[in-house]
Amino acid sequence: MLADSFTAFDLTVKNTEITLGDGSLEVVYYTSLLDAESANNAILDPTSYTNQAIDGAAPNPQTLHVRVTDLDTGCYDLTTLTIRVLPNPTPSPDPVDLELCDETSSGDGLEVFDLTIDEVFILNGELGVSASYYQTLEDAEAGENAIATPQAYTNIETPAQLIYVRVTNDLTGCYTLVDFNIIVHPLPQANVVSDLIACELDTDDVFDFDLESQTDLILGGQDPSLFEVTYHTSLLDAETGLNFLGSPYTNISDPEVIFVSVVNTDTGCRNTQLQFNLEVHEAAQAFAPLEFYVLCDDNVETDGDPSNDSVEFDLSVQDAFVLDGQDPLNYTVSYYASQSDADQGINALPMLYQNTVNPQVIIARVDNDIEVLDDTGALVDSSICYATALLTLNVDPLPIVLIDMDYILCVDTNGTEVLSPLEIETGLSSEDYTFIWSDATGVVVGTGSSYAPSQGGTYSLEVFDATLQTQCAAPVEVFTVIESTPPILTAQVTTAAFASTHVIEALATGQGVYEYSLDQGPWGDSGVFVDVTPGEHVVTARDLNGCGETQVVVYVIDYPLYFTPNGDGYNDTWNIVGVANQNNAKILIFDRFGKLLKQISPSGEGWDGTYNGAQLPSSDYWFTLDYTDPITGGFAQQKSHFTLKR
Repeated sequence: MLADSFTAFDLTVKNTEITLGDGSLEVVYYTSLLDAESANNAILDPTSYTNQAIDGAAPNPQTLHVRVTDLDTGCYDLTTLTIRVLPNPTPSPDPVDLELCDETSSGDGLEVFDLTIDEVFILNGELGVSASYYQTLEDAEAGENAIATPQAYTNIETPAQLIYVRVTNDLTGCYTLVDFNIIVHPLPQANVVSDLIACELDTDDVFDFDLESQTDLILGGQDPSLFEVTYHTSLLDAETGLNFLGSPYTNISDPEVIFVSVVNTDTGCRNTQLQFNLEVHEAAQAFAPLEFYVLCDDNVETDGDPSNDSVEFDLSVQDAFVLDGQDPLNYTVSYYASQSDADQGINALPMLYQNTVNPQVIIARVDNDIEVLDDTGALVDSSICYATALLTLNVDPLPIVLIDMDYILCVDTNGTEVLSPLEIETGLSSEDYTFIWSDATGVVVGTGSSYAPSQGGTYSLEVFDATLQTQCAAPVEVFTVIESTPPILTAQVTTAAFASTHVIEALATGQGVYEYSLDQGPWGDSGVFVDVTPGEHVVTARDLNGCGETQVVVYVIDYPLYFTPNGDGYNDTWNIVGVANQNNAKILIFDRFGKLLKQISPSGEGWDGTYNGAQLPSSDYWFTLDYTDPITGGFAQQKSHFTLKR
């Protein structure tokens, strides 16, 4: 279908018409009558024959010769077929693509196109032709399923769809196809932004706003070189791109609506769906306290790590410092663990708060609670206007005081004189700490790092850390000084002289707690000693608190039943024991006939078994003892006998 009047024909489409449907007839096409008569030079491919000039004759129209042969008899007949090439329409070959911006609220990429908008251009001024529009090439070539309402066609493909135009000669039916794209460009993305709110002290409701600060937020990461963002005071100006505002911009009302235009500089598509407000609110101020908020620890820490010391802080006591003169009726102070929480106003700390690390920096936030009305009379939420400041919580340690709960003070038996000075040491420096020692009545008895009590009683000690501004004090230590004295000891033999079993009973009295020992033997809490041997004994009592000991000598009176004066060093003499301390005691020795043989001293060496230098024989001998009874204190005499063995 070229404009040179040549085209390819399928000649066989005429076979049925020529043979009237008789299948026994063969149809062959030739370019000349002579060839048809002689059956030479038949057209080899009658299904695709291109017309041609023959013998100088014009190719259009062209007469062909047809030989029809009866295959049963071989008889044939001749006829002719004229082929003619009609001209196709000549539309403009390159229609302009149709482009629209996606204006639907859903942004689905579908828009309504007027496909005929360039139809005059497509028809190229040619008369007697018409255009129809198709969604597929197959439909356009077949002339089927034309778009019913091309003036209001909604694309079915995104972002681009090919439209086929069939330009048809209304007389001949010949047609030519051209195509163009319909394209839906997305609107530029315009991300929602928060209102621009200016916080101003003693505000006049007017502020110079930096509108450009919104641009990057609106584009949200889109390449700023591909888009133009402008700001307008009306939607019409935004839609037309006129009267855009400069930055900074001084608002003319409070609040004031600002309309945004975002244009894709490549496609020209403009998004004007975004707007935000300009508002001016009364500001708040937050002041960082000049000093740390310092409290003393509520527990004596001994792990050597001050970073984990904690205590409960009453944060509300810092409100006045943070407000620094601002009326607390108009402002709210809250506290947060992080700047992020403070900025969002979430996870506020309780007013009674225990720190988690020492020291710990928290954030104080001041919100403006003043009720402000905008130009429309509506209440403005001024809480958006807030300020923050840092507040440091610090826990000072308590002094570590290590003293005992009880002490012993050794005094004399009258309790009037200290026998051994008692010095209670804290081990702390008097330059770094302050000390207050008090008695049970609250009277201060000492201010040094140590104290030496002069009497027993209940005392208390307060220790303050002089190096800290807080002067942190350790818990009050209460201790007791117990007076203790050396024992007042009495001891006596409680059994009669010459008894078969001797018992000594001792008693220690005084302010102490005492124990007893006989002749440096083991100590015990009983002063009763049973089955004591005759003779001199030392009873000792001592104070368990270490305040001294006392000794008493007692004598158990008895005599040996025999002696052996043989010079072997054992039992060579005889004497009564236990009365050596009685100077007036008298011992007389007699033989069995009553003859006085010897008078001996209780404190002497005793009788050696001789009389006037001569050894006396083995026998029983008698004695008398005049003495003072240690139990009654009166005169007593004892008579008995003993044996001399040689």
